[in-house]
Parts: sequence; structure tokens; C-alpha cells
Amino acid sequence: MQQPSVSQYPKFLKLAEVSAITGLGKSTILSWESQAKFPRAVRLSPTFRVWLEADIHQWVLEKHAEQTMSASPAAAVN
Repeated sequence: MQQPSVSQYPKFLKLAEVSAITGLGKSTILSWESQAKFPRAVRLSPTFRVWLEADIHQWVLEKHAEQTMSASPAAAVN
């Protein structure tokens, strides 16, 4: 049985990394998380939070899909 490659394992991202991937400011990420508009962080301690990389990439793809759907001519007709 072959071992999965390192890239196949879940990876945690720090707030600065999430900010760099999404283009959002750190305070926006934290605010949206508290409003359930952004993926929930994993708390490793009371003062340290991280996000699953897959959750962040999925959120970006969902936001892109929402934008694409709202910009399509068919969406404007409905």
C-alpha cells in the first residue's frame, strides 16, 4: 500500500496565510468568521487559531462560483 504524499495531508494555515490567499484583511476574516460568513477556525489554544487549507480554498471557489452565477446573462433574466 502506497503512503499518501505530504501534499495530500490536511494542512493548517495561520491568519496571515489565510489573508494572503483570500486577499481579505485579518480583521475582515475574524469579523466574517464570527458572523458565519467565513470558514470557522480550529482553535489550537485559547489564543491561537488556524484554518484548514482545504476549507479556505473551497470558500474561495464558492465565492467565485457565486460571482460567476450572478454575472451570467441567464441569472439576470430570472
